[in-house]
Amino acid sequence: RASHKLFGSLTSSGTSPSENGNGIASSWTAGGGDNPPVGEQPLQDQHAAKEGSVAFAQDDGALDEDGNGDGAETAANVSGFRLALRKVNQARILCGRIVNHDKVQLFVVLLIAINAIMMGVGTFDFVMDDPAMEAIFETVDFIFLIVFTIELCMQFVYHGPRLFLDGWLVFDFVVIVMSWSFAQVQIIRAFRIFRALRLVTRVAVMRNLVVALFAVMPRMGAIALLLVLLMYIFAVMFTQLFKYMYRDGLTEFDYFSNLGGTFFTLYQIMTLDAWADVARDVMETYPWAWLPFIIFVIISGFIVVNLIIAVICDAIATLHDDEKAALTGGHMEDESDDGSDDGDEDISVSPEEAQQQEIEALEGRIEELKKVQDETMKTLQFLTQHLQNSALAQQANKA
Repeated sequence: RASHKLFGSLTSSGTSPSENGNGIASSWTAGGGDNPPVGEQPLQDQHAAKEGSVAFAQDDGALDEDGNGDGAETAANVSGFRLALRKVNQARILCGRIVNHDKVQLFVVLLIAINAIMMGVGTFDFVMDDPAMEAIFETVDFIFLIVFTIELCMQFVYHGPRLFLDGWLVFDFVVIVMSWSFAQVQIIRAFRIFRALRLVTRVAVMRNLVVALFAVMPRMGAIALLLVLLMYIFAVMFTQLFKYMYRDGLTEFDYFSNLGGTFFTLYQIMTLDAWADVARDVMETYPWAWLPFIIFVIISGFIVVNLIIAVICDAIATLHDDEKAALTGGHMEDESDDGSDDGDEDISVSPEEAQQQEIEALEGRIEELKKVQDETMKTLQFLTQHLQNSALAQQANKA
């Protein structure tokens, strides 16, 4: 765009270097503006050129057609807005560095643990029966909530709307908002202990376990459907076989009088909780009853439940090497082919360091683009000067 404006101004004005001492300057002053040549543009305008050529457009039209200076005022407003936006971005990055610093996150984890412990201590009689002590615990809990809210607000300042794209931060957001929303409801206040689940979002080991569990949810869902189908089949069968035993006084408890009660009894049998007592009560009336009980225990308690455990173990086994090392609390040694000791070093990079490296890389690219832009402007100046000299030479030949 700048080259078109330069060549257009030269052809329209027909000015020569001898008339004003500088052909490039005349091309810029032909429009009535006071801006310097392109090669002498301020650094802010050159940087803004990469972001949509805003600076060139504003500088070319620094004065409008009437020469009243509205274009210069607009350019100044754009530059001021750009400067304010840069300062806001710097503040946002600083806020993110603070809240995501390893020591700050460790401090937040410590506060979550202390808050959970205090909630447990608050259930003892010496706290609940003493209004003064209970008020102290409530005040401390409120302070914890304020600290957690400040931490969440700093995360929102840093991430902006992208915060809601991170499942862990969304979980923190929901917990904090519910803590404020239901602070005065006594029944809901009992669920404040769920704030302790925020430890999952802070501790990498727990976070990896949760990720592994969610990864196997489809397969676990299929196994759950299979288990429900088996329980339904056995529930119908047991209800038809032993429906009237409690009505006839043959059993002490109502195990199989209706389908719902049978489901509960089968769940108890599946967990192997006193299932032998239930079987013996039924076997006193029906000696052959041991067979359906044994079959159900083998299918549900041994096969299906262990199948669920196998799926979870398989998901954990497929984690990346460094994630498995975090789960076991150790560090996997890097076995390199050359046997060098460089693999034993911990080369993990924290999110803050990675972000800083990206920023430095972007700054390097910006500097390279500035150099390319400067070279382009110098080339345009040379070509413009050459064209002007050629035009003068042709005029001289015609004369």
